[in-house]
Amino acid sequence: MFEVLADWRRRAVCHYFTSADQTAADVGALASAISELGGTSTVDAADTSPSTIQTQLEEEHLPVLHRIGLIDYDERSGAVKYWGSPTVEKWADHAAAVTQQTDF
Repeated sequence: MFEVLADWRRRAVCHYFTSADQTAADVGALASAISELGGTSTVDAADTSPSTIQTQLEEEHLPVLHRIGLIDYDERSGAVKYWGSPTVEKWADHAAAVTQQTDF
């Protein structure tokens, strides 16, 4: 689980759904919302444009979250359905807080 939450984009997916109080979105809307957050650490100074985030989500991050059962992701339609997990959400919040306090 910690490896899954190690990337800020995956934590941002969890945050998006829990803070928006919704369980479904398309990958484009998700990418736009996440790009507004930007990287939470200077360690990850990657491009945070919506198109770059969308590509990263489609190719890497959403499939990982799908494999662990946190989301359903339909690659053809770009639909993302969030199933949630209190344990994952708790650790994602904790990791985000630690990342904001330290720059490692």
